[in-house]
Amino acid sequence: MENLLGVILCGGESKRMGSDKGLLPIRNTIWAKHMHEKLAMFHLPVVYSVNQQQVLTYVEEVSPELLVVDNAEVEGPLKGLLSVHQQFPDKDLLLLACDMLDLDAGSINHLLQEYMRDNQYDFYVYQDADFAQPFCGIYTRTGLEKVAGRIMIGRLKNYSLQAIFDEGHTLRLPIRIPHVFRNYNSNADIEAYFEH
Repeated sequence: MENLLGVILCGGESKRMGSDKGLLPIRNTIWAKHMHEKLAMFHLPVVYSVNQQQVLTYVEEVSPELLVVDNAEVEGPLKGLLSVHQQFPDKDLLLLACDMLDLDAGSINHLLQEYMRDNQYDFYVYQDADFAQPFCGIYTRTGLEKVAGRIMIGRLKNYSLQAIFDEGHTLRLPIRIPHVFRNYNSNADIEAYFEH
């Protein structure tokens, strides 16, 4: 796992929340650092993917050298993912979203075990009946190089991570505990989190 880097995707201001979810407080820390702690038990180095507007607020909470600022010429989560890949081209990336508060160590561990057991895939993700979960997924440097190459020659028309999984060689693991993949997107979601 020495070639694996954890990435916490901090997407900026959430329209439904009205604030940057990664900076919201939780148990004497912020959401982004809470997700970092989930990877710390696996002894993975971690960086935070942020956009330029987030840098000034994140340096108050996180060491500046752990911030990777978006610079890829694409949109959506792929922008942060490819920006980290450009800065760390020799690393495979374990991507987490900052708002997956229920994600458990068992799901991360199972993903890591499959990644270490069989290294022939471009991407390692969890899959339910209809949808691959892009977060708590591993994106290999080989897979990301292929994606970047397709972008350069104009062959990648859809920047969705789902499309990338469909086009790449993807290991899809069955989801065993669906609620751990929940994203917290609204104030009602947060209230529900603190009630359970």
